[in-house]
Amino acid sequence: MRLVVNALIAGLAAALTLGAAGQPRTAAPEPQGPSTVTTPANRANTRQTEFLLDALRTSLANVRTGELAAQQGSDQRVRDYGAKLKNDFTTQATEIERMLQPLNVPIPTEPSAEEQAHLAALMRLTGKEFDLAFVQQLIWTHTDAIESYGAQTQANPNRSVHDFAAASLPLLREHLTRAEALR
Repeated sequence: MRLVVNALIAGLAAALTLGAAGQPRTAAPEPQGPSTVTTPANRANTRQTEFLLDALRTSLANVRTGELAAQQGSDQRVRDYGAKLKNDFTTQATEIERMLQPLNVPIPTEPSAEEQAHLAALMRLTGKEFDLAFVQQLIWTHTDAIESYGAQTQANPNRSVHDFAAASLPLLREHLTRAEALR
């Protein structure tokens, strides 16, 4: 059984890697023109906006992943964790949307294409295979998020983004610890 699960996880990882490779992740280009001058402040604002947009897409993915786990998890602990994931990241998404409002950028309502591919792969699994893939996905996602949010606390001149990232780190660490405990 363990060999089958490891093969499923390896296949899932390979499929996700291929799907991600087929969908390049590009940032929105900064407007350039005769009257537009790119300054360090503009680049900093763009990086902050990109961080918030990525954080929102990830939060939306966590909400959907949590919903899926609450419905499809075979282990009660996975279903309970899915419900907590959904609740916590619904709140997180609302906070990020509030921060994006004054920036006059289109606010995403869907996870990124890469995260949607991860969700689609999870939807095809059932039972213990689902539980294992769900837990592994959350470990990867939260590890990446902790790194991204941590970077925002190190060198971000925008105090509100810095404070948001710093305040979010305990939640992200809690979710990572909880996912690791489900292994």
